[in-house]
Amino acid sequence: MKHLLNYSVCQPLCELPRGGEGLKDIGCDGIELFVLFERVPQEYRCFSPSVHLPFAIDWYSGWTGRADTEEFDEDNVRYVMFGRDREEIADNIRSAIAYASEIEPAYAVLHASNTNLDEVMFREQTDNSREILGGFCEMMNQTVAGFRGNEPPVKLAFENLWWPGLKLLDRWEYEFMASRLEFDNWGFCLDTGHMMNTLPDAYEEQTCVDRLLEIFERYPDDMKERIGTVHLHASTSAGYRNSFEPRERPPGETMQETISRSYPHIKMIDQHKPFSSGGCRLLIDELSPDFVTHEMMGSSTEDTISDFIRQRSHFEDRESDSRRCL
Repeated sequence: MKHLLNYSVCQPLCELPRGGEGLKDIGCDGIELFVLFERVPQEYRCFSPSVHLPFAIDWYSGWTGRADTEEFDEDNVRYVMFGRDREEIADNIRSAIAYASEIEPAYAVLHASNTNLDEVMFREQTDNSREILGGFCEMMNQTVAGFRGNEPPVKLAFENLWWPGLKLLDRWEYEFMASRLEFDNWGFCLDTGHMMNTLPDAYEEQTCVDRLLEIFERYPDDMKERIGTVHLHASTSAGYRNSFEPRERPPGETMQETISRSYPHIKMIDQHKPFSSGGCRLLIDELSPDFVTHEMMGSSTEDTISDFIRQRSHFEDRESDSRRCL
C-alpha cells in the first residue's frame, strides 16, 4: 500500500520537501496530482503515481441543458459544467483523461456527484442520486466511446461526495453503475470525509469511524475490489450542517457569483482534518486499498504537510512491525 499526498499543478514543487525529492523522508510515496485540461508539466511527472482530474461543480446542469451557459467563456464553463452541451462536455473530459494518461498514472480520480447551484445552500436538494448517477454513466460512456477500444487509457476512480450522485452508502450504487457503464477500466476512490458529511451524527471522530465501518461491512466483496484508493481525512461537521440557515440563490446572481459565495459554506462542511487517532487504520484495514491519499487542506503547503505527517503517523508502528517480520 502506498501513501500519497494531495497536490496540484497550481502549486510549485519548491514548496514540497527538497522540491519533492524529500517526500520519502516524511513517509510519502508520491503525490496524487490535481491536473487541468492540459498536459501535465514535466517536472511533476516523476512524483505523481496518480492524478485527480478536474471537476465541475454542476456538470448535470450542462448535461441536461437546464443552465444558461452563455454567461461563461470557454475556459470557465469547463470548470462549472465541463462544457456547453453534451458533445463539448464529453470532448473536454476526454481531453483531460488523455493528457493525464500521458504520465501513465495508476488511476485518475473523477467526482461522480453533483450539486445544483440553485440549491447549493440547501440541506436537501431536489435532484436524486439515481438520476445523477444515470446522467453520470451516460456522460462517461459518451466520453470513453471516443477512445480506442471503447476503454479509457487510464483506470478511472469515481469519487463519492455528500451531494446527490455517488455517496457509496449502499451496494445499489455499485450495482447500478456496473449495469450502466459500458467499459471495464473503472473503480472507486472512497473519500472518508465526504462520507462523514452524509452522517447526521458526525459530531466526533470515533462515532464517524464506527458508522463508516458499519457501511463498509455491508459492501459485497466485488464492490470492495473496486475500491483501489482511499482519500483519507476526517470531517465532523454535523453541528454546522444541522444548524446553518438555508439560503436561496438571489435573483440575477450569476453562476460564478454563486460559486464564489458557496465556497466558504462548502469548506465549513468539508473540513479535511487529519485523524487524531489510530481509528483511521481500521477504515483502511477494512478496505485494503492499493493507495491511500492523505487529502489535507491546510491554509498553506506547510500546514498541509504537517497534517499529512500527523495522520501518516497512525500507520507507522504497524508498518515497522511488518518490516521486522520480513
